[in-house]
Amino acid sequence: MAQPVGVTTTVPRTFGILSIVFASLVLAGSLFGLLGLLVPMMLSHAPPPTRAQDAEAMQLVSTMYLGMGVISAIFTVMSALLLGLGIGQMRYRRWAAVWSPRWAIVALGALVVMAILMTTTMRSTFGDIMTAANANGAPAAGRQVGAAIGAVYAAMMVVFYAPYPILLLAYFERERAPPHVPPRPRFSVTRS
Repeated sequence: MAQPVGVTTTVPRTFGILSIVFASLVLAGSLFGLLGLLVPMMLSHAPPPTRAQDAEAMQLVSTMYLGMGVISAIFTVMSALLLGLGIGQMRYRRWAAVWSPRWAIVALGALVVMAILMTTTMRSTFGDIMTAANANGAPAAGRQVGAAIGAVYAAMMVVFYAPYPILLLAYFERERAPPHVPPRPRFSVTRS
């Protein structure tokens, strides 16, 4: 396959391949995570529980799956956009060069939102679990444990997903010489 006329680098094509691969992997996983959004809806149509503990358990499960479903929905949208962007990068489209840093900034912002959502969901869920498990009830201790576990998951998510948007931002935002500029000669010959 021949490169378009005037193209001097294959880096956008490489980023395009990486974007398509990463987006496909995350999209496949997040589509399964979207099923988590069905759990709260199905629990709302379930027969009402007879015991208070069962009602609390259903509420905990509903809250946990809702939080995970929202995170999966964000991943689905961002991955679908990255897939389209990767196709544009592979074809050296001008709009892909313009939208790559924009997508990277939005992806980093979405990652912060997902990390906060993960931490708060885990904190509230574990606090409620500790309260339900102990007759004495220790919601503060449960919330601390949940916040710690949520922070660990959020940190893992940031470490795993942040490098690629940072690379896209670093490459597509830097100044580059236009492709039609001729190279400078290594030495010049002067006549005396």
